[in-house]
Amino acid sequence: MTGPRPSSDERGNSTQESAASRPTDGFEPPHALDETAPPGWSPAEVLDESDTGVIVFTPEGTVCHVNPAAGRVLPDCAVGTAFPTLPATGTTWRGEVDDRRVHGRRAVLSNGHYAWYVRDTTAERRREDALLAERRRKVFLAEAGRVLSATTHPRRLTDLVTTLPAPELADWVALSVPSMEDGRMRTTYAPATGAPIARVTTGLGAAWTAPAGVGRVLRTRRQELHPLMDRELLGRLVPDEAVADLLAVDARCALVVPVPTDDDAPSVLTFVRSATSEPFAEEEIALAVDYAERVGVALRTSRLYVEQDRRTLLLARALVPGPLPEVPGARIAARYRPVSLTNGLGGDFYAVHPTPVDGTWAFSVGDVCGRGTPVGMFSSRSLLILRTAASAGCAPARRMALLDAELTLGDPSLVLTAITGDCSVHPDGSARVRLTCAGHPPPLWMDPAGRVTAMALTDPLVAGIPGTVFGERELPLPAGSTLLLYSDGVTEARDADGEAYGVEALRHDLASCAGMPVEALVERLEQRLLEHLGDAPVIDDVVLLAIHIPYRDDREALPILAELGRPGPDEHPDGA
Repeated sequence: MTGPRPSSDERGNSTQESAASRPTDGFEPPHALDETAPPGWSPAEVLDESDTGVIVFTPEGTVCHVNPAAGRVLPDCAVGTAFPTLPATGTTWRGEVDDRRVHGRRAVLSNGHYAWYVRDTTAERRREDALLAERRRKVFLAEAGRVLSATTHPRRLTDLVTTLPAPELADWVALSVPSMEDGRMRTTYAPATGAPIARVTTGLGAAWTAPAGVGRVLRTRRQELHPLMDRELLGRLVPDEAVADLLAVDARCALVVPVPTDDDAPSVLTFVRSATSEPFAEEEIALAVDYAERVGVALRTSRLYVEQDRRTLLLARALVPGPLPEVPGARIAARYRPVSLTNGLGGDFYAVHPTPVDGTWAFSVGDVCGRGTPVGMFSSRSLLILRTAASAGCAPARRMALLDAELTLGDPSLVLTAITGDCSVHPDGSARVRLTCAGHPPPLWMDPAGRVTAMALTDPLVAGIPGTVFGERELPLPAGSTLLLYSDGVTEARDADGEAYGVEALRHDLASCAGMPVEALVERLEQRLLEHLGDAPVIDDVVLLAIHIPYRDDREALPILAELGRPGPDEHPDGA
């Protein structure tokens, strides 16, 4: 049976009733929010709880709202007043308020209003400033260390020490260096008025007893800070010559710091600031102490170099050959030119030694490979060994063996080429030479007729190798003949084009000196060598040692030969 359909309202009511009468089993569905109910909070409450300061301005520039955070950052800002500190235009602003740093951002609101959002950035900026200051200090110390380590010259170093700290540390800096040897205090300072660097020397005793400043720091080795100075105190802290200069710039505070130098008394740095500069802060005092440590390292290094240079100079003077002795029956002349880059401390040497045998004397020429103090010291020791062995009557081969044995006890990298020999003059005026040549260029022999012969000697180097045996060779020297010994710095000297002087050129130039006195002979050979070099530098030590056996009646053996063109590599200089 079919009846009329229920209306929609009837169906809805029926559905609602059915749902209401349906059991829930303890579960109730959530209720939908009533959109017409007012919220339980306000925008003003949100702004009041914000950590960011918010200040709202009317279009006329009057403050209409200030939240508590803004009141803490800008306490003078109030509702109903104009606050010109915050501009009406722009997007950002930075400023300082009561020693606080404030950063603001401006936003445009509706109806012509605008708002500033401000934050107290003091802590952040202080951290940034501290990091930047620390970076500046590290950069300053690194640069100071680099510059100070680049020079070892004492005066140049003290000039740098006094000029580098400005303006990072002070307006005026002085370095006082005491000397216990002569009892003097040497002070270098850079005047604040821009005048040249000044130097003052005073008695150490007067400075030592001073009640403040440099003297007390010398005694106590502790730094001093004088935050406020008057003229009397200033006169105690700086040299009298600098007082007027510092008064002219209104010097106010000073920091006196010891410089560690491992000496009986430290050096002292004095930093002075004028009234226009801030007093020394703790970080700046620490920076001054760090700078003093770097100055101490530089001063110690400079003194080591100065002492090394002094010892090198003394050694170089000891290596300079003395006057050649007068020997019976012979005439000797020599030339020695050390490389200028080694301050006279080369590895080449020559000498004439006495022997215990009447009518016999010894000679030596040597070359230690390398340069510098160790080479110079071994060169001096080698010469001493050869001289001592010759004085004891040792034959040339024995002398060389003793020298070789000495090398086995020293630096294995040292290698020596040397030639040593004895010369005995006979009653008839002729002479006999016994030679041992250990890796050294063999000598040239010019006979009385002016013919030049290169000897062939092939003994090994003096290198401290066990089992090395050295031989000897005898050479008769008739009256009127000349024996020339030389170092490889002669034959290997190169001109600007790289061409070596060579043995053949030396033989030719020696032949052209026939009949010359022996002193004139070595002088001419040296001059010809320098002419070959031209503008090229001397890169190795040069040694020339000529031994001439004169005739008994002292007459000239030959007239001086006319100079010929230099021979080619296969042409004998005497024309043979």
